[in-house]
Amino acid sequence: PDEKDDKEMIILGRRVRWTNAGIEFEEDPKHREKIVRYFGLGENSKSVVSPGDKYPREEPGDDVLLDGKEATEFRGLVATLNFLSLDDPVLQFITKSVSREMANPVRGSWKRLKRVARFVSGCAKVVWHYGLQSEPGDSVVFTDSDWGGDQRDRKSTSGGVWFLGNHCIKTWSSTQGAYALSSAEAELYGMVEGVTRAKGLASLAHEVGF
Repeated sequence: PDEKDDKEMIILGRRVRWTNAGIEFEEDPKHREKIVRYFGLGENSKSVVSPGDKYPREEPGDDVLLDGKEATEFRGLVATLNFLSLDDPVLQFITKSVSREMANPVRGSWKRLKRVARFVSGCAKVVWHYGLQSEPGDSVVFTDSDWGGDQRDRKSTSGGVWFLGNHCIKTWSSTQGAYALSSAEAELYGMVEGVTRAKGLASLAHEVGF
């Protein structure tokens, strides 16, 4: 906060700024640019409003495995998307889905990844704002679930967000291990995961002196 203190620095490609209102945390733009540039998408390219298609249309040849070079390129782009999703929670669900195809990517995998790229091309870079606040006395967790949302194996997804006061500290989107037989069961699994993650994060905060 002192006048002579540095007000900005780079941490793992992210730009962190000290402002009078609090701290700003900006994503590394090169990962978003890399994905958009690979698919040749520019300012005039058509974007989509959702990164995933709830009911994708399967076409002949979509299940054909990619060759070695294409598979390597696919895995590299998904890894880039994974890094980007750490700073952009909107991408976490679809990133989780395409990441499950890294072992044996097929032609349809490219189509799904290109749709994500079109979505990314229409999004602005993410900047987190952590305003000054009094030290919070507790934390708050919100959870949700998508029952049987994966059209291929009918697995459900747990999602959640962890807050300290007004500050979003952690978000997640993960595939549930068990097959939920109802939406209520999927919600229960999501709540249990939320409590487990929150207790782990609270323990971590305690260990670092918070």
